[in-house]
Amino acid sequence: MRIINAPLKIAYNALDSANEALFKSEFDRLSENNDDPISAWLRTMRSRGKVVDENEPILQLLIELHRKIDSLSAQISQQKDDFLELKNSATLSAISHNFLIFGDDLLDAGAKYYARLDIAVFPVRKIPLFFNALDSKNAEIYLMHGRDEVDFDAYITARERTLIRERKAKG
Repeated sequence: MRIINAPLKIAYNALDSANEALFKSEFDRLSENNDDPISAWLRTMRSRGKVVDENEPILQLLIELHRKIDSLSAQISQQKDDFLELKNSATLSAISHNFLIFGDDLLDAGAKYYARLDIAVFPVRKIPLFFNALDSKNAEIYLMHGRDEVDFDAYITARERTLIRERKAKG
């Protein structure tokens, strides 16, 4: 297991019988199946073979601009994202494929948690996930949406490349 230093922000909450169904509902709502209308339209066009790969970067930029405009409109009209409140937040010290490493002793060993991870992928978004605390600092992800897994793994790979380039530059 390769561990990569990655100071990512995470909000999390321990699961119990009172909140597990609520967090699972939010997790499902934030799935790749519940994208904004323009992403759903693009997915439909792709399935019909009407999107050419060379147009992909332009389409992704347009979609991100659309999301930013939606976000600004929501801020102006003082709408808030309807995320459930998570009691804890922290900055991770490192990550690995399916693992999270906290910098401080924040977890209860053996407990299960729901979390939203802020990850720097394009487009930037919050990734919902569930994890098991292996000990007070280390956790194993046990549930994440498919697209989020791909983006999480791509982030790890990009971060590894960046760290390798930094090491080579130092000599």
